[in-house]
Amino acid sequence: MERHSTQINEMFASIAHRYDFLNKLLSAGFDKQWRIKAVDKLKIKPNSIYLDVASGTGDMAIEIAKRLIENVAVTAVDFTKEMLQLGQEKIDILGLSDNITLQTADAQALPFADDKFDGAVCAFGVRNFSNIHIGILEMKRVIKRGSKVIILEFTTPQSPILRELYLFYFRNILPLIGGLISSAPEAYHYLPDSVMKFPSPEGLKTIMENTGLVDIKYERLSFGIVTIHTGRKN
Repeated sequence: MERHSTQINEMFASIAHRYDFLNKLLSAGFDKQWRIKAVDKLKIKPNSIYLDVASGTGDMAIEIAKRLIENVAVTAVDFTKEMLQLGQEKIDILGLSDNITLQTADAQALPFADDKFDGAVCAFGVRNFSNIHIGILEMKRVIKRGSKVIILEFTTPQSPILRELYLFYFRNILPLIGGLISSAPEAYHYLPDSVMKFPSPEGLKTIMENTGLVDIKYERLSFGIVTIHTGRKN
């Protein structure tokens, strides 16, 4: 597990400087809309604090803070400090530094007390966990009873035709473009591999159930390219 985490950390550090640009390019700009829909499911309330796990450059944390709901704070964690450094620059430019705190941390060993947060989100990070069950269990541990875990992840379309087009894009076009722009082609071979190996929505639902989360639901977006999972701590 430690070796896997080290390799993933080094890989994301190598592409941090191009991460935001490539996200927008390779998702055709839909990544922003996907994040908005995921944050909507959080049902943000005043005087609350939320956790953004595997935050990358902080886009989910920023989306929460931009709602400008009274006394809402976000703690964003990631194990790649280069990503968080870029995230801090964005947060400062947007004037959200009073609302968002960034912290280097491993998603599978969160340095927070039980029942601390009013909800936890993770966008495009769960598939990088060496142990998905432990990562989700940690998110559940640190949120209050009645609060939600929201997971946004790439999935594969159900339609056979769309699935083949999607897989062709992920296996051929994405590594080519990503490698040319980021000078780290191995990272963009890892991405499609990680998506292909990731559980189906039903499979992830089962993992979430096994952590003790309840009321688990999922919604496919953009013809099933991504899926939002929600679960509640009882």
